[in-house]
Amino acid sequence: MRRNKTYSYIYLILWVIPLMFFIKDFFHLEEIKSLSFYENFELFKISLTQGVLSVIFSTIIAIIPAYYMSYKKNTLTKILEGLIFIPFFFPTISTVVAFTLIFNLPILKNFSVLYTLKAIILANVFYNSPIMIKYLSEGMRNIPKNIVEAAKIDGLNEVNIFFKIKLPLMFPQVFRGMFLVFIYTFASFGIVLALGGIRYSNLEVEIANTLLRDANFSKALVLGIVQFFFLIALNLLGDLYPPYELRDDFRERKVSTLTTVWTTIYLLLECSVVLIGIFYGFYNYYTGSFSLEGFYKLFSSDFNAYYPVLQGIRNSLLLASITPIFVIVFTYLLLKNFTKVTSAIVFSTMGFSSAFLGIALIYINILYDIKLWILLVIGYFLVTVPIAYSFMYQYVREFPKDILDLAKIDALSPFKTFLLIECPILKNVFLGTYLQIFAIILGEFTISYSMQLGRDFPTIALVNYSLFSDKKLLEGAALSSVNIIIVVVLFYLSNKITEKE
Repeated sequence: MRRNKTYSYIYLILWVIPLMFFIKDFFHLEEIKSLSFYENFELFKISLTQGVLSVIFSTIIAIIPAYYMSYKKNTLTKILEGLIFIPFFFPTISTVVAFTLIFNLPILKNFSVLYTLKAIILANVFYNSPIMIKYLSEGMRNIPKNIVEAAKIDGLNEVNIFFKIKLPLMFPQVFRGMFLVFIYTFASFGIVLALGGIRYSNLEVEIANTLLRDANFSKALVLGIVQFFFLIALNLLGDLYPPYELRDDFRERKVSTLTTVWTTIYLLLECSVVLIGIFYGFYNYYTGSFSLEGFYKLFSSDFNAYYPVLQGIRNSLLLASITPIFVIVFTYLLLKNFTKVTSAIVFSTMGFSSAFLGIALIYINILYDIKLWILLVIGYFLVTVPIAYSFMYQYVREFPKDILDLAKIDALSPFKTFLLIECPILKNVFLGTYLQIFAIILGEFTISYSMQLGRDFPTIALVNYSLFSDKKLLEGAALSSVNIIIVVVLFYLSNKITEKE
């Protein structure tokens, strides 16, 4: 297959088109000039504060578990590795429901954590610290032993070895982890909206509120542009620190009891939030007893007359079933036509605001009456391609060249080569990617909320948020537990499938 940049540009154009329609009709320079610089700067400062604090605390908390994971291989480390599903697949609304229940427990209620900056940071640290564990542990594990031994021979002590040898070698990996934690917090939507309230609105939440509440399109454009260029600049900064090509054999070593205890406590705290999200689906918060009342109400016809639970589940399953097919096919074509601009284009789109994308898509619906489910598929397609790209990259790009050369000798067309050779070998990768994107879409909240589809095309996340907002904690916990169980099962299956590869 002849490589070209067409697919990379197609992906970029698909992002730009919905935004251009909106910009064309609502970009007014006079209105932009009249905006308050101080007000917008304060929003940026809040977003920056949340991002920086989340990075700091996530890194501090992750150091010891990462160290343990670097030098031990046992059941504990296997569960630690599995926590990576939280930042990528655990539904945002399920996190919101779990932390709302936690902060309302009698022992914590008096501390008034809910609707404060503390609530946002705690939720984000829970959500993002597994990322830092992954990157820190990989950085520690891949420092070659011979380099450390050579430093000792030269007379360096452990402190100097850490700061002069280990830290510089680890830094590129650690920086990528910090960047991911920062971007996920900086552009956080559901957690800030539900746990922080208006007072702590960041740029992402303010973009949606500005459009939906105030209809101030010029302000939303400015905020979206600021967020985009700031995150792109931050992403480009990462290119200054390319990772070192270091690999070393795993070497198990003894760790202190304190390290093991801290790691165990961290693991229990992370898992407890997930389990609380499931537990309260089967536990009546008001009577203090186990009950299936929440599920009975959730699926009853009377309850569904007010809250479209069944419709939301059906819609989410439909979207989550269809979208990954398009994502996988397109990502495969992207990787087969990989050029120098491909990664830059794919990952630069992470700077776009999902809230702004949702508003742009609903505006296209107003202009051209395109069906809402089609627009949602487009939106989910755009935001999940980078995830599929990361997951499929090594398998497609590093596919054995000798096998492909034999296919060319046999005069097989690119389609037949894919159908008869690549697909049978990569089927587990495709299936694992499908399940992971399925899980992500099932819990997606930002785009559907920004499009205000609660009445016209509800999804599981929107219905769950409505239940949470209306203080239907019993039913909200039941729906959240259903969503969590589905996501955990899908993540487990995708891991088992891809392990075979």
